[in-house]
Amino acid sequence: MMRWTFLGVFTLVCVFFLSNVGSLFVSAMPDQIRVTIGPSTSMEKMAAKLPGSQVVNEKAGILSVPYGKVEAFIGTANTISGVFRVNSVPLDHPVISWKYYGFMVKEQMAGFLHGDFGHFRSPFNKKQIPVTQELPNMILRTCTYFIPGLLLAILLSVFMSLAASYWRGLGKVIDGIHVLLVGLPDFFLIILIQLGAIYVTKFVGHYVMLVVQVGNRTPFLIPFLTIALIPTVTIYGTMRIAIMRELGQDYVTTALAKGLTRREVLCKHVLRNIVEDLLTVLPKATTLALASMAVAEAVCGIFGLGGFIISPIVQSVSSMSLICMMLALIAMIFHLLYALLRKRFVVHTREVF
Repeated sequence: MMRWTFLGVFTLVCVFFLSNVGSLFVSAMPDQIRVTIGPSTSMEKMAAKLPGSQVVNEKAGILSVPYGKVEAFIGTANTISGVFRVNSVPLDHPVISWKYYGFMVKEQMAGFLHGDFGHFRSPFNKKQIPVTQELPNMILRTCTYFIPGLLLAILLSVFMSLAASYWRGLGKVIDGIHVLLVGLPDFFLIILIQLGAIYVTKFVGHYVMLVVQVGNRTPFLIPFLTIALIPTVTIYGTMRIAIMRELGQDYVTTALAKGLTRREVLCKHVLRNIVEDLLTVLPKATTLALASMAVAEAVCGIFGLGGFIISPIVQSVSSMSLICMMLALIAMIFHLLYALLRKRFVVHTREVF
């Protein structure tokens, strides 16, 4: 338990630092903003209304602000009367700044310690919303199709591997489809599913399935099929090899010689002996399902955990870290579940000297 706890904490810490790697690459001045003002005000008045700022170049409308506070000062300056536009001051070319990365990490850690887990701008009403307020809804929305899709992938892959081993002709067809799907990227498969939904809708002449999120209406079938399809390909390959290995064992030959049918051998003996192989591949399949979920949510515009990370409309640095750690935590919960199942159902043997 100590080892698993240490590994979980270490993983979350690594995810936290990696989720902030975007702060390492700086393309704008971290301590300056450019303000376009009207004739009714001046740069000196602007600096007076923004405590901590100073005029750097009055003609160009550039103000200096505390290091790393550009976004906060831009938001405040936009609310001042007489201001037309406020933006950051771009650099000639992006640079790698460990100073800015360290500053942002310290700011986030300080915020986390004080209960501030970040805000994001809602894509619906453009308001700033605390991440913790919307997080339960995002988790529920994602799990609505993630858990059923993963369960379908497990059941479908086990069934197809058994069917392919029982009917050799069908096995050749399924193996050929498996080879084809292994070579296709996830994004391409999702686009094919979306195109299929669009063409079916046009052919039938009325609405069939939702392709992108519209308000509170969330697509189900496309992310569900995506999550089910990609892990199925991985699990099927492992289960097919495991069944072929077991069919070559002596106990199978003995069972067939005693009069048991091939179906009885597969269902009563082989299936029981490949449980360990299934539980071994499930952690990898779950990780693939999470990655497929993120891609599907991004393509379908779904405001879930994966869509939150990828969509530039709702991103903010601190909330990005929290969502990434939440995805890692979900993956670790499934890994822990698989470890408990291995301990419960897999019999381990060893030599005693």
